Order: sequence, then C-alpha cells, then structure tokens
Amino acid sequence: MASLNEPATLATALNNVRRLKDSTLPQQSKPAQLLIAIESTISFTLGTDELPHSATAYFASLQQVLEKACNDQVPTSSVNGGRGDDEEMAESENMGQGALIPATLYLLAIIIPETSSSVVLSKITTILDNILPLFETSLEHPPALRSLIQIITSLLLLPSSNQLNSSPLLKKAWNYLLELNLDPRPKVRHTAQEGIRKILTTPIPPKLTPGSHPYLPRAREWVVAILEEEVKSGGNGNAKSKKIRFADGDDGEGKRAIWVIQGLRGWVAVWGDEQLSSLCGLLLSLPPLPHLTTHIYSLLALLLSPPPVDATGPKPSVLTNLPTILDSLLTSPPEVSDTPTYLSAITSALIKMSLQDPTILPTYLPKAFNLIFHNILLSPNTTPAVLQSASEAIGSQGILRYCITDEAILSTVTYVRQGSNVPGARKKSKTPFLYKLINSITESMNTHALRLPYLFNILQALISRLRLRVLPGEFAKVDETGRGHTAAEELLMDIIKDVGDLRHQRGFEDKEGVDNVIGMAIEVIGVPVVLERLPLNIEPDSSGSTPYPGRAHLLPLIRSRTTNDQLSYFAGYFRPLSERLFEKKVSAEDGGRAAEAKVWETVVVQIWDCWSGFCEMPRDLKDGLTTPFLSLLTNLLYTQPLLLTALLRGLSLLVSSTQRLLNSGSPPEELRKQFGLDQNSAAENMNFLKTLAKDMVSVLLNVFSKLPRESRGMVGEVIGLWVGIMTESDIIETYNTVTTHLSSNLHTTQPPSAGASPISHTMLDLLIIFVPHLPPTQSQALFNAASQGTMLEHKDATVQKKSYRVLKRLLEAGKLDKSKNLEEFVKKLGEAGAGVGPGAQRDRLQLLSALVESLPKDSLHIIPELLSEAVLGTKEVNERARDAGFDLLVIMGKKMASGGEVRVQKDEAEGEDEENMDQTGPVQANAEEYLTMVAAGLTGTTPHMISATINALSRLIFEFKEDVSDRTLSELLSTLSVFLTSKNREIIKSALGFSKVTIVSLPLEVLQPHLPQLVPALLGWVHDHKNHFKQKTVHIFERLIRRFGFDEVYKHSTELPEERKVLNGIRRRKERAKKRKNGKDDEDEDGEQKPRQSTGNAFDDVLYNSESDISSDDDNEEDSRPTQKGRKGQQQQQQQQQNRKGKQNTKQDTRYIRNEGDEPMDLLSRSIAGGVVSSDPSARKQRKPGQDASHFQTDKTGKLVIQEDNDPDDNQGQAGSSRTDGGVMMSRNTVDGHTRDSKGNLKFNRNTKKVREDEREMNEMFDEEEKKIDGRKMQDRRKKRKAMGLGEEFKAKRAGGDIKRNNGPDPYSYVSLGQAGSRKNGKGGNKINLTNKKKGSRT
Repeated sequence: MASLNEPATLATALNNVRRLKDSTLPQQSKPAQLLIAIESTISFTLGTDELPHSATAYFASLQQVLEKACNDQVPTSSVNGGRGDDEEMAESENMGQGALIPATLYLLAIIIPETSSSVVLSKITTILDNILPLFETSLEHPPALRSLIQIITSLLLLPSSNQLNSSPLLKKAWNYLLELNLDPRPKVRHTAQEGIRKILTTPIPPKLTPGSHPYLPRAREWVVAILEEEVKSGGNGNAKSKKIRFADGDDGEGKRAIWVIQGLRGWVAVWGDEQLSSLCGLLLSLPPLPHLTTHIYSLLALLLSPPPVDATGPKPSVLTNLPTILDSLLTSPPEVSDTPTYLSAITSALIKMSLQDPTILPTYLPKAFNLIFHNILLSPNTTPAVLQSASEAIGSQGILRYCITDEAILSTVTYVRQGSNVPGARKKSKTPFLYKLINSITESMNTHALRLPYLFNILQALISRLRLRVLPGEFAKVDETGRGHTAAEELLMDIIKDVGDLRHQRGFEDKEGVDNVIGMAIEVIGVPVVLERLPLNIEPDSSGSTPYPGRAHLLPLIRSRTTNDQLSYFAGYFRPLSERLFEKKVSAEDGGRAAEAKVWETVVVQIWDCWSGFCEMPRDLKDGLTTPFLSLLTNLLYTQPLLLTALLRGLSLLVSSTQRLLNSGSPPEELRKQFGLDQNSAAENMNFLKTLAKDMVSVLLNVFSKLPRESRGMVGEVIGLWVGIMTESDIIETYNTVTTHLSSNLHTTQPPSAGASPISHTMLDLLIIFVPHLPPTQSQALFNAASQGTMLEHKDATVQKKSYRVLKRLLEAGKLDKSKNLEEFVKKLGEAGAGVGPGAQRDRLQLLSALVESLPKDSLHIIPELLSEAVLGTKEVNERARDAGFDLLVIMGKKMASGGEVRVQKDEAEGEDEENMDQTGPVQANAEEYLTMVAAGLTGTTPHMISATINALSRLIFEFKEDVSDRTLSELLSTLSVFLTSKNREIIKSALGFSKVTIVSLPLEVLQPHLPQLVPALLGWVHDHKNHFKQKTVHIFERLIRRFGFDEVYKHSTELPEERKVLNGIRRRKERAKKRKNGKDDEDEDGEQKPRQSTGNAFDDVLYNSESDISSDDDNEEDSRPTQKGRKGQQQQQQQQQNRKGKQNTKQDTRYIRNEGDEPMDLLSRSIAGGVVSSDPSARKQRKPGQDASHFQTDKTGKLVIQEDNDPDDNQGQAGSSRTDGGVMMSRNTVDGHTRDSKGNLKFNRNTKKVREDEREMNEMFDEEEKKIDGRKMQDRRKKRKAMGLGEEFKAKRAGGDIKRNNGPDPYSYVSLGQAGSRKNGKGGNKINLTNKKKGSRT
C-alpha cells in the first residue's frame, strides 16, 4: 500500500510504463507487461489492489526476476512466445528487443533511486554479481546498456568510503563507467558521462561538500592516460597497437580526446588544486585539430575562471605553471573559427594571474593586448562575432575591467602630469602600459573607421575603470575622501570630445555608440566637466543665431545617466537656463509663434527632467537646496503641471537615496572612495531634510488636494516618503488637521471645484498614506473611528471603500492591540456586511484577508464566522473581487495549516448549516479540517451557494493537495462527481472546472478509482454547446487521455455510440495534430517553439489558460482554448509573440564607406567615419535600359502594341495626357507663362499683342478638344449601358441579390423612372416595371 510520503515521481514513472502494455514495439510493451505481472503478484501477496506499491516491494520482485533470468531459469521461449533467432540462445545472453533482462534492467533503473538505501545496500553484492557480466553482452544493444549505466550510477552513490575502497565489484563497475565515456554512440556516452559527474560531485555522508571521492584518483589517472595517448599519437589513434573495444570506435580527428574533455567539464571542479597545473599543461600539449581545439580552450577558460567573490567560498587555486600556460596561449593563436573560445581562455588566464601573482602581470598585459587588439580586432578579415569577443576581452569582460590596477592608473596620471607625454619632452619614467593602450585606441579611431562600434565598447569600459579619484600634485595619489577629480577626466577628456563631435559629421550612423560613451562619461566624470567640453549650445547668442553644433541630445543622456553629482550645479546652471528659455517661450506665445513656443517648452521640460539625477545621492545636498531654490520648487509644484512628474521624482530620490546610504552596510572608507559620502554624511543630510519635511509635506498636501483622483498616485508616494522622516509631533499635528477636515466634511459629497474629488475622499486618501507612520495611540483611535457604522455603512460607496482600506492598512502596520475588542470588531464587520456598496466588496474581502493573517493562534474560531462570506466572494461579478475572495480562502487555509486550535461552539445565530453543528470544544487546526469546513457548503439550499462552494474547493485542492490525505481527496471526488449529473447549469459550470483542476493536479492513484464514475458523467455534456460546455468537456477528456491513456478512458465510457464517437474523434484529431506539429517542426529552420502563455497565477493557468492539443487542427471544431474575460483576458491578449526576425549574417561585415565626389578618398582622416553606412551605396535604384519600354504591351514577335482610340481606358489616358500637354503649352505661351533658357533659368513672357493672340487661339483649341472628349464619353457610356443591360452599372461588385432570372435585371438595381418606362429596349427585350416582375409571373 502506498504511503502518503511516497514520491509522486515513482507513480508517474510507473504509470508511463504501464500505459505501453499494448504497444506494437517489443521494447516498449515488454517492460509494461513485466510490471503488470509483478504488480499482480505483489497485490495477491499483500492482499491489496491499490497502486503503486512500495518501492521496496518492486525492488525485491525485480531482483528475483533478474537473478533467475541471469541463471537461465526462465526459458527463452516463454519470454518471446514464438520462434525467432533468439530462441536458441541463453536468456542471460539475450539482450535484444523484447527480451526479459533488458525489460528488468529498465524497471530497476526506475525503482532503485526510489528505494531505501539500506535495502539496496543489503543486496548490492547480489545485484553486481548479476549485472556486471551483462556489460559484455549488452555492448551491441544501447537501450540495455543505458539501463545498466543508470543502475551502476545509482548503486555507486550509496556505499560509504570504506565499502567503495574494499569492494572489487564496485571498482569493476567504476571501470566500466569510465570506459563507456568513450563509447561512440552519443546517448550511451552522455549517460556514462552524467553518471561519472553525479558520482564524483555528490558528497558521501557525513561530508556536506563534494570532493575527495575514493574513485577520484582512478578517474584522474584514466583521463591523463587517454590524453597522453592522444598527445603521442597526434590525434590519429593507435588502432593497430591496441584492440578497439567499441564498434566504430576509431579515433579520427581526436574524437577520443573530445569525448574525454566533454565529460571532464562536468566534474573538473573536484579535480584537485594540486593536479590542475599538470592538467592544463596536458591540454595545451594536445594536437591542434579542428574540433578539438575549441573544446580545449573552452575547458581551459572554465578551469582558469575565478570563483565567485564570497567570503565563505573556497579560495582560488594556485597554478604553478600559469606563466607557461599564458606563454603557450599567446604564442599559438588558433584558426578564426576557434578564436572566441581562445580569447575566453586568454582572458581567464589573465584574470587568474591578476589574483594569483599581480607582480608579473605587467609582463603579459602588453603581449595579450597587442595580440587581441592589433592582430585580431584591427585585422581586415575578422568576422563580427570575433570582433565582439575581442572587444569584450579587452573591455567589459577582460583586461580593462579586471587587470588594470589602481597603481597602474596612478602611474599613468603621474606620467601625464610630469609632461612626459609631450612630444620631445624628456621622459622621467617609463611609458606605462595604460598610456600606450589609450594611444592605441585614439590612433585606431583615426585609421579604422569600420571598427568604431567595437572601439566605442572598449572606450566605454575604459572610462568606467578610470573612475578612481586622485589628489592634485605632481605625483598622483588616491583621494580617500572621494571629492577629487577622476582619472578619466585627466586622461580621456580629449578623446571623449572627439567622440562627441563624431555625432555631428554628415552621414555618421553609429550615434548609439557615441551616446553610450558620452553617457558613461557623464556617469563617471560628472555633468559639469562634460558640458564644459561639450556645451549644449541651446540658447541663441546676442546675434540671434544658435551656436553650432547644437547638443540638445545630451539632455536625455544627462537625465538617464546622472547620479552622485553636484546638486548646486543644477541650481547654478540649469535653473537660470530654464528661466531664460521659459521667457523665450512666453515671448513666442505673445508673438503668435506657436511652433517656436512649443520647442522652448519641450526643452524646458527636458531640463527639469534632468533634476532627478542630481537628487540621487548628491555630493552637496545642503549647498544645493537653498531657500531661493526651494521657493522656486514650491512655485513650480503649484503652477507648472508639465514639470510635476520630474519634480516629484527628484523629491522622492532625495529621501530614498539618503535613506539607502544611511542603512548601507558597506565599510565607510569604501563608500567615501566611491561616492564621496558615507553613513555619517548621510545622517547629516537626513537631519537637514527633516527640517524641511513639515513645510514640504504641507506643499504636497495642497498639490494633492487640487489634483484629480487619477493623477494623485505619485504625489501620494512622495508624501509617504516625506512623512516618514517627519518628527512625531509634526506627524500628530498634521494628522489632527486631516481628521478635523474629514469629520467636518464627512457627509458632504459635492467636490469643492470642477474636476476635483470631495473633501472626504481626499482626507481618507491622506489617512491611508499616513497609516504606516502614525504613533500607536493615533493608530488605535483611527481604527476605532473607521470601524464605526457611520463609516462602514456610509451612503457613499467610495467612503466605504476607503474606510476598509484604512482598516486594512492599520492591521498590516501591526500597531494595534489585537487582544482588545477583536471579536467586537468582527461583529461590527458582520453587521456592516448587509450594507456594502457595489465597489467596496473587494476592499472588504482584502480587509478580511489582513484580519485573518493577523489572527493569533488562540483566535482561530473567528475563521468559521468569516468562511461563508469568503466562499460567496468567489462568485462576485467583479473580477478583482473574485480574486480577492480566492485569496482570502487560501489565506484562511494557510492560517489553519499553520496549527492551533479552533473552538467550535454551537451557534445560536441564524443559519441552517450552523444549527446542525453539535460539536463543542477545541478542534485541531489543519488543512484537512479546513477543507471539511468548506465542504459543508455543498449542503446549501441555493445553487449559487453550491456553485461557490465547488469553486472554493477547486482552489483549495489545488493549493493544499499535498497537505490533505488521499482518503479525504477521494471522498471529495466522489461527492463532486455527483454534481456533474445536476440539472442546474451554474452548478455544472463549477463542477466542470473542479473536474479539470483535479484531473490536472491530483496524483494518478487518487484519480484512478473514480474514473468509472467520472468519465460517464463528463460524457453527458459533450453534446451541449450552450455555455461552451462541449468545448470544456472535450478539453477535460484531452487531459484525461494525456494522463491515463486513451484505452483507460475508453473502457470506462458508456456503450452509446455517440459518446464513444466523441472519444474516437478526440484521438484522431490529436494524432492528426501531432503529425502536423511534427511537420511544422521539420519545416521550421530555427526550431523555436512559442512559450506557453501565462497569467502569472498557476491556478488560473490550469483553469483557464491551458491550451488544447487539437483546437488548432480541426477547422470544424470550436477553439478549445478558453480565454478569460476582463482584465486578465486583456493581459492574455497583450502577451502575443512578435514575429521572428530573420537571421543576421554574422560571417562578414556588411558596412560600407560611401565615396562622394570625384576626389580621392583619405582613409586616414577621422572624417571618414561620417561616410560609414550599413547599406550598399551601389545598390541604389538606377534607371535601366528599356525600363520605360517595359510599360508597353508586345506581341509574340516583340513589336509594340498600341491601343486603339476608342478604348475607354485609353481615352481617359489620352485626355489626361492632352490636358497635361496643354497645361505645359499654356505655361509656355500665355501671358503669365514662362520658359527656361539653356542654363535652366526662368524667363517670364511679356504682355504683348502677339502673346495675347496666341493665348486666345489656344483657349479656343482646348475648348473644342474638351467638347470632343465629352461627346466621346457619352457615346461610350451608352454603348456600355446597352452591353450591360438596364441597371447593371449600378450593381454592387459583391452583391449576389435575392433572385436573378434569365435575361432579366438584377434585383434592387436603382434606375430612373425615365429609363424604366422607356420601350426602346430593342427586339426581344423584356419590358421592365417598377415591381421588378416579368409579365405573367406569379405574384
């Protein structure tokens, strides 16, 4: 009998095997048949039919079957049941498909990991005696061999160190595993490699960390032997000198070394620090074969990568031959395809050197930089992928980030300050490597325009590394206070200015790279220094012209990248600038220049958007927040709504960043070095902000009250931050002011002004904000006031809603004495339940959730009193209220599951269910008891209550299925199966949802006994289309078939052919969908699958959002994927996947240099960067020979075909052309016309007598031409009407009509009365009347 603690994986795995008993493939059906036979024997022995049995029972039975089969006690003929090639061999040698031993091994590989280790260890010798001889016979049968590997892996994880060292059988099994690491079959080899990894990296009790496994030395010896053999043979193998164990086991192109390295990656972490040096040397000695080299570099990068920075983590190992490894790497660059992994190995080695021996690192940095930068990055044949790897190896992931020390930065700054960098000057010291690196980058920007994007990445990493602040003087020293200039300011400002100027060159495309460099400079160096070298040039000068180049694009960069800067700079530079630009905006508005005014207004808004960056950990907070500046802020908050968001963001960061720095646990010296601030300076800034808090909150309260309700969110958050730093006396004073306004305007529902909210609503919103910061006395007073009936039963539903929110915040704040008046509060809530407004139900349910979470364990008897309201909350019309009801149910369940006692008493209040409760005294609180309490609602008298209870049980079973016994779950399933036969559709809808949730989430052993009742009940709704019942039921059967198999579900269906036809249809469509899906996967080049959409709630995903397997396959069936309504449905629709983009060509660089003009191109000029484009300039559309002639039709001989004049289409074309030609002639010959001379200059006609006469004749000619064209149009229209028939020209293009008789008009063709009464239809024509009937037809 299965216990409650039996892992669900065992039941699932056995069920997956059992369902294949009727498979046509012997390797699938044989294990299933063997499992069913063993289960039948165990059930007969134990006297129980409940599945699955214990893992020990399965293990004992399988061990006996294996022992008998290995001893040939089971005849082969009884296994195969027929004649074949395997009948004459012994059973111990029969490892083919459908044999007994492979089936037994397959089941043992499943059972042994789930069996108790003591049971397996007691039989480990017997098992090894039986299975080790099978390795030789199973070499030709991969399925059996994989099962053997899995069994050996499970067995080697169990013994102690003494047993592993003393048992020859275990050592032999280990040797088999090592040898199978070289099996040429990928599945077998990967299984063996995973087994080795799992054994060596799993700690042996009582050890808690992996390492020092008894078999680790043997594994190292084996790996070294194989690699040394590959070194000697040059990767060609030695098949002649040694017998190959495996078929197709030749070692072409170093396959054996590749396989060893692949397996070694999984357990190289436990290789041992002492032996790492020899391993690295051996790896570098391997032959440079095409596929082997990549694996070598990848493993070296893994070996040399430093461990994560953690004080408790292991110390990095010391490699004695690290210089030799670096020399070998630097002197043997690989092929282009292996370069990314090669660069990763070099980077890891350099980082390892910086940690292990930084004194000799300067010896290798120039070599590595020259190799990566000059030989790879600047090489003309390097692919984009290699270029990206090279830029990362130098920049963000390599040399600049990890290998440039503070001493190197200081020596470079000293070198520049001494003037040694000036050409011709006497050098007082050797040129530092960092200075050479900067020069190389600068020169490359001038000479290699195509490499600018990658140089920008390197420059960005260089600026980030040079954020070290140094003291002034000839010899640079680190500024411990963090107030000095950065090293980047002294070393890189010239190149930063040059990069910024590139953005304004004509045709320059990589503006994003320039912005990244300038943004990093703003972040590291600071806004004042950057704007000094790259001024904004926004404001016109005295002459009225704007200086060139304008750099308004820097404002968004300043907004997003500014941090830890000087707040006083904003007040001294940006504030006056914004005032001058605002005056220009007002002047433009007064002058009627609306477009110009909008431009100045936008720039002003962008300037104030930058203010929030200066408010994040400012270095001079006291100097920046002067009284005039604070007055300006107050004025802007009141008068400039466009700036409100930026101002509020800055006020928020002033408080939050100071609090974050004040609570930082980093050492003060590190904070000062990095930010120029520490905890002490943060405390001083916080005290200064507290002096401003009262006035700032008053201003914000006034702004809050004047804003409409939908615009108050951010203002409320900022008020909460500033209230949090106020003194207690100021908080009490402000609180009293707000409550006074509330009490005097509680029953006033009229807003004070148009668009504003009523004062009572505003005051309640402010109280909600104040709650977390109120003292306990005021919190208790507010709780008592808000829980009165005047608030909870107020005629205004908004007042109710906000009152519930106040109470909820008070409970969450934890400042109330819950031991007092808790039951009285619950009683008040019950009395107010009848008067809840339409919009307050969700807030009431959320209040109940907060109340339940705050209940002490001796007050759990309150939960039954609230349970009925929670259950009915799942049927609320509002979706958010329903979600709150489900959340309340789950919170109640977790509270009950946490333990305690529930005092159940006989309730004398009204309610039919409660009158039947006769239990008194305490009941132990747990999830099962809670589920029983909820299930009592199934006895309700209304379908609404029953449906709500079923919904609640669905949610609770999904949440607490692990905490409830199988017996209780089985009883609930039996009870709910009855409701599937109900006649009430509301109950049926909930019952179908319950069925779907249980089928998806409950274990198979719980569901299996209920299939005979569940399947027929569900089949009763497969033909009901109303409320999508058929769609939902079909989806449920898909899930059933997926979990139990088609045959298991089909055998429990009724005998009615219509119902079985539905099941057969589901199976056929599912198979068809599977085939089509496989076909689409084959056609899909990318092999990508769309991720399954999720609402973020696991229960909703199961109930609503699980996709059907067959819905997209059958065009005649409805879509079987239910979609949610409301907010979650909108979210689900918004999560549609975007179209996949085409693959980018990474094999070659597709950028070009545009050559403009006939002058020679100067490739060494920096201006050449402006001509770099991403598209081929030669691919522009050009006029091709014969392009115009292609517009004419040709006959078979190639001659042009000219349309006749009577073609109506041509007539229109000719008319249009004649008009065009006439217009050209008139523009030339009229008095107002003009001509152009040979140089293209305009020459206007003179008003002479000859010109006026020519104009008159031309007008007469065009009038005659127009008359001819109009007459021709009328003739063509008549011809067309005669050809079409009366009224057909008015027929709609897509109208089919009601009746259409032969030789008659189309119905509903609207014609004039003159046409309808005309008899001029010709002979044989039909006479038309207004009734649209033929003569003699029936009416």
